[in-house]
Order: sequence, then structure tokens, then C-alpha cells
Amino acid sequence: MAERPTGTVTFLFTDMEGSTRAWEAYPAETGVALARHDEIVADCVLAHNGAIILERGEGDSVFAVFERASDAVAAGCAIQRAFRLEAWPAHVPLSVRMAIHTGEADADYRGPHVNRAARIRGIAHGEQILLSGITAGIVRGTLPAGASLIDLGQHRLRDASEMEHVFQLTHPDLRQDFPPVKSLSNYRQNLPVQLTSFVGRRQERETVRKLIAQHRVVTLSGSGGCGKTRLAIQVGADELDNFPDGVRFVDLVPVDESGLVLDAVASAVGARLEQGLSVANALVRALEGTKTLIILDNCEHLVNECADAVSTLLRGGDGLRVLATSREPLGLPGEMTWRVPSLSLPDVGSTVEEAAACEAIQLFIHRATEARESFTFTSKNVAAVTDICRTLEGVPLAIELAAARTKALTPSEIHDRLSDRFRLLTGGHGRHQTLRSTIDWSYDLLPEKERALFRRLCVFAGGFDLEAVEALWPEHDPLDGIEHLVDKSLVTVEQLNDERLRYRVLETLHQYGAERLAEAGEEEISRERHSAHYLDVAEQAYARRIEDESASLALLEADHGDFRAALRWVRTRPRDLLRLASALGWFWHLRSHYREGRTWLEQAVRLNPEEHSPEKARALWALSMILNWQGEVAAAAPIAEQSLELWRANEDPLELALALESIGWSHFAASNYSEALRSMEDCLESYRKLGSAKLITRGRIAVGQMLAALGDVERTEPLARETLAEGRAQGEPKFIHYSLHYLGDCALWRGDAKNAVQLYGESLRAALDYGNEMEAATEMQGMAMGLMGSGREEEGFSLYGASNARFAELQTTMVDEVAFWLEFRQRYLPPARERIGGAGADQAEESGCKMGWKRALAYAFDLTAN
Repeated sequence: MAERPTGTVTFLFTDMEGSTRAWEAYPAETGVALARHDEIVADCVLAHNGAIILERGEGDSVFAVFERASDAVAAGCAIQRAFRLEAWPAHVPLSVRMAIHTGEADADYRGPHVNRAARIRGIAHGEQILLSGITAGIVRGTLPAGASLIDLGQHRLRDASEMEHVFQLTHPDLRQDFPPVKSLSNYRQNLPVQLTSFVGRRQERETVRKLIAQHRVVTLSGSGGCGKTRLAIQVGADELDNFPDGVRFVDLVPVDESGLVLDAVASAVGARLEQGLSVANALVRALEGTKTLIILDNCEHLVNECADAVSTLLRGGDGLRVLATSREPLGLPGEMTWRVPSLSLPDVGSTVEEAAACEAIQLFIHRATEARESFTFTSKNVAAVTDICRTLEGVPLAIELAAARTKALTPSEIHDRLSDRFRLLTGGHGRHQTLRSTIDWSYDLLPEKERALFRRLCVFAGGFDLEAVEALWPEHDPLDGIEHLVDKSLVTVEQLNDERLRYRVLETLHQYGAERLAEAGEEEISRERHSAHYLDVAEQAYARRIEDESASLALLEADHGDFRAALRWVRTRPRDLLRLASALGWFWHLRSHYREGRTWLEQAVRLNPEEHSPEKARALWALSMILNWQGEVAAAAPIAEQSLELWRANEDPLELALALESIGWSHFAASNYSEALRSMEDCLESYRKLGSAKLITRGRIAVGQMLAALGDVERTEPLARETLAEGRAQGEPKFIHYSLHYLGDCALWRGDAKNAVQLYGESLRAALDYGNEMEAATEMQGMAMGLMGSGREEEGFSLYGASNARFAELQTTMVDEVAFWLEFRQRYLPPARERIGGAGADQAEESGCKMGWKRALAYAFDLTAN
């Protein structure tokens, strides 16, 4: 082509699989083969009006650009057809993968669309041609003769925030059979989605991968902001093929107390937790004999506990590898510590082309373009951008913060400010000081009121809303200040839904601001206001729990991290601890946070032995409910009685009625159904006197459970249908869930197993709608018995295993204590086991146990659809 195309273009990226091995083993034959490869590619690209961008190709890869998407597709097809006809050297069977993507490009051919084309190529197999969804839509009617497209579906690309719809180009002359593409969607992994592209680090990635192959524990060390986490995530994506049992990412930032590191790992791994089995032993059993890579991110605040946790994990066998990120080594024998270097930098006076080849410049360009779409890297600003990156010593976060300023400043203006601020910091202080100086600079640019607001925001443990900020900073209206901090990239915005916005301070900035808060002598008053606000939030939700239960639960879950922080702040003040813990008890119960809720409630009750207050009564109520739902029936009953006595003394009609209900649930958990029914009927009468429609439905729901447990189908079914209609009219998923559950129970009592599957399946969805994981697992077990009774034994035993695994994770044995549920098991499980044989049943149940909760839910929903 006479001129290289710009604007909307189509990229054709190719890469030869196995070329490194070929060069090492057969250098002469490989040289001949690659020379012929280059000739074929050049001829086909030229014949179809394309241009090869030589400076962007690496090794045996090709970077070609076309004005028309149809030309790029035709060229790719022609190249692969020519390759298949060529007589290649016997030891060098050429296998080239291709990707074709359409997007915007400037003359330097850098940016997100180039990255996306490279990522699509990365998931292809040798001889395969993949097209992005954009390109496929353009060329669908102009494909080469005989060619067609196969829709491969949506795939998550490595280091891409959005899913990509991928298509495969086929032709009768080309290979047709390929394994699944190598996208993140097709691997066992939980790597977090990244909202920005990963830039550079090719050599570092290869180095870390070699270290992982040679050492069981590798720790990426370095100062905050040097890119440890992003590098670890990218290496995890690169290593997926080498760890078939999974790559598991464990974020330790939220873990700020000892004793919870192994819990966080167990959650990420999906280890089955069982009564009587320690978390450590459960993890070892889950990982034993597997090839798994565990990434422990942000270990620096829990170094000793992380070291102990890694020692435990290594008991899982030689196939296990741990990649940690920390500002300091873990101090383990055999640990390989590798300091993450700065990004590569250009020399002073570099040209645009020379500078653009360096990673620090590439990162600046990417982030500057995100801040201001019209930003371009030219000969006019190359010196300023180079000086910025060199002054910041190639530290990624520092560069990103500086590049974000291009929204309002030119590179020269940014450089002038950095030069002024950092003149005394050149040399000797290391990257940490450079990062601190960068944040200092951003902080110093703020007016004093915004600085004060920023400091206070660093009290929040997670996301927060404007109301929380107002409580923390009552002296001023914080709205303008929040908007300014968002504009200056010190606070991010999260849109939960059309009605709710939340804010968040990024972790590195959060740590900086917390230090500034302490230096300013403002920490104590800020934390007092923080805990007072979240006590108020908890109290308001408690007051609304009858009339607006589902929404209140969701609100409390969103702020759970801040409730934990508030509880830690008041834990040495028994009365305050009792107030907050008792206000949250109902939430911990309904959201299945049994272990955490029980710990706080028991501590609050123990520290207030002489209390006879409403707060003590509601703490005992919640503790009795949690103990019942954990299966500790004998311990729950006397605590429920204590709560009832206190509420009688406090003369609160609503709470007294609720306490009567908890007595009924204690009888139910102990399988005293007739006594439980009498309690629930008394409770319902109390609810009727209070006049709330939702309370009355709640009471009828409680009565329905006892009737279902007694097997009184004739009374249960019409009542459950009525409460189902009421629950739907009131918009309360808990009522819907229980009503459907009772109808499912009736179906099992009647022997209508097929209908039970559908009813329990609908109840499962409703339980998830208000976040009750324990009840969701119960519905899944109901589905399992229905499947067993309707000739789908293998599927039933799989779901049965999955439900039991979830019960173990939640540390509850309640369903093992309920007599009528055990009767259902006895009615449906043994005949099903006999029909498919013990070995078949055990195998299906074991597969369900290993399925993991998310997969089990998807599996259950698929079964209800069939």
C-alpha cells in the first residue's frame, strides 16, 4: 500500500506455535521455513491490499493492517490455505494461529483495539483463524468463496475487562477440528477482571513463570504501586495451561484479623468445610495431589499468618505452587523472593519511536488516552512525557496518577509540577518514596477542605454512600468535595443500580489517607463518627426489617465491611458492642453468616452479664436462631427462653411476639412439631393484634412450616398458596421462598416427585433473592429427592452431594436434625440407590460434592428447565 491506513482499520495478527523449540532443536530448517513463511504472508497481504507493520511484529509474529475487513479475512484465509499446500521441513511443521479484529488506530498502531487483537490471537490454536464479533458482523456477507463462520460464543480474554464474542473462520481446505479456545472462560480460575489493559512486562512474566516452575513458593516483593498485583494476575492467566486443577486468586486486603487467612484461601479454592475438620485439614485434603496455583495478594499486613498458611498449603503435595505479593518476604525456608522492577525507561533525548518502545511510555500513553481521548504522543511532547516517566522512575502507579492529569494539564505542565515537587527526592530514597511523593503531589494540589474530606474517607472499610460521608463530616456539605475528588482520581464511583451510587477510595490511596488522618489527630473522632453512623444504619434496618426485609438485608450486606470495622472499634466497650451486634443479629441469621454472627453475639452477651435491656433480649433472640440453624438445638432452646423472659419484662408487644416465634422454631428444630404448631398459632394471634399485613403473612408462614412437618397436606397446600400470593403481592422473597418450599414438601408427601423438583427449584431462586444460602441449599436437597423419585437418580445424587457440601461450608447441620426431612431422605434415597447401585450413587454424590456452589446452582437451574 502507498500509505498505511488509519482511522477504522482491520488488524490481522499471526503467530507461529512452537517456534522457540524449533529454533533450539533445528535452527537451519527453522530458518528456511520462516523465510518461506514470510514470503507467503507478504504476498498474500499485498495481494489483498494490506500493509505489514514491520516495527510492531516480534519474532515470527506478523502485524498487518487493512482498510477493509473483508480484505483482512481473505488474506488470512489465503495464507492458511497456502501454508497447508506447502512442503515444510519434516522437523518444522508450521502451525500458525491468527486473529482478525476491527477498530480505531492512529499512525503508531497502539491502543485498546491493538491489544484486543493480540488477546484474541492468544486464545487461538495453531492453524485456527479467529474473528472478533465486530469483524464478523462486518464481513458476514463478503466472506471468501466457500468460507463460513462458526460462532464460538462469548469469551473472557486474558487481561480484558469485557467479554468478546468470538467466531472461527472455516473453509473446506482448512483444518476444522480444534479444541476449545484458550480463553479464561474455559479454565478453572477466579482471576479478577481488570478494567484497564496490561502493558509490557513480557520479560518479567517469563521470569516469574520460570521461578514458579522451579520453586514452590515465589513472592513478588516491592513497594506499593510497583505493579505486584497486576503482574501476579497476568502470570496467573499465563500459567492456566500448566495448572489444570485451577489458578485461585486470594485477595487479602479485606482480611484484617488473624485467623482468617486460611478461611479466605478455603473460600477461593472451594474447599469443603465440615464439622470437626479444621480449615487447615480441609484445605490440605482439597489440594492434595492437585496441580494448583494459589495467588496470595497483599500479604504485608499479615506476614506471619500468611507464612503459616503457606506452610499448611504446601502439605497438599508437590503439584501445589504459591505466588504471593507482599512488601516484604514471608520468611519461609525455600521461598524465592523476586523484586518487581520498574517499567523500562527511554534515554533522555529519545525519538518518538524509541520512547514508544519502552513500557513506561506505553503505560503513560494508554492511561492518558483513557483520561483524554484526544491525547496523542508526538514529537512535540515526547521530551516531556519521557521526563515524567524518568522522574517517576518507571513506577506504574505513579505514572498512572500522572497520566490521569492529562485530563486537565499538558505533559509539560505535569512535568513542571513533578520537577518542582521531586527535586529533593532524586536518588537514595527508592521507589516507595517516589510513590509517596506522587501521592503527596496529588494531595497537596487539593484545597484544605478537600484534603480534610479525603482523610476522613479513608476511615471507610469499603464502598460508602453520600449519607455516610455526611455523618463523618457534618461540618460541611460534602457533595462538591466528593465530586472534585472523583474528578481528581482520588475517589472512584460505583453504580449499584439506577437509584444508588457508592464511592470507594483505592487501596493504596486509602493507606496513605489513613496515615494522614492519624498525623492530623483526627482518627479517633472520625472512627467514633463512623461507628455511630453504622450503628444508626443497623438500627434503622432493624426497625425496617418487618416491613422492608429484603431491601434492608441487601443494604446491610453492602456495608458489611464497615460494620466489621465498627464492631472492632467498639469491642472494648461492652454496651456499645451489645447495641451494634444485637442490631445485626437478624441479618447474620438470614444471610447465613452463622460463624461470624455467633462470635460477635456470644462476645456481646458474655461482656454484659447484668444487662436486662432490649438490646440484650434481641442479642439472645438472634443467637438462639443462629444456633438452631447451625443444628445446635439443645443450646438454642434455653437462650430463646431467656430472650422471651427479657421481652416480657420490657413489655414490647412486637418483640414479644417475635420471641414466641423463636420458641416455636426451637421446638421445630427439636422435631417437637405439635408443640411448635401451638407456639406458632399463639404467635400468629399476636401478629394479628399488631395489625401488620406482613407480620400476619409471616405468622401464617410459620404455621405452614409446622403443618408441612406434620404431613398435614390438606391444610398446608391451601395455606401455602395463599401465603405465596401474599408474598408476591408484598414483594418479599422470603415469604415466596417458604411458601414454595412447603408446596414442595407436600409434593414429596404425596409422592409427586416430578412436581416437587419444579417447586423446590422456584423456591431455590427465591431464597437466593434475599441471600439465604442455607435455605437455598435446603431447596437444592429437596430438588435432589424429587429427582430421585422421578427416575433421575444420578442427577439427584449429584445435587444431594452439592447441597451437603454447601451445608458443610456454612457449618450447619440443621437439616440432619429435622425429623420429617430425615423421613423424606429415608423414603427417596435408599430406593434410588438400589436402582442405580451403590457405586453409581456414590460416584454421582461425590461429583456433586466437588462441583462447587456456583456450578451446582447453574446445574440445578438447568435441571428445572428440562
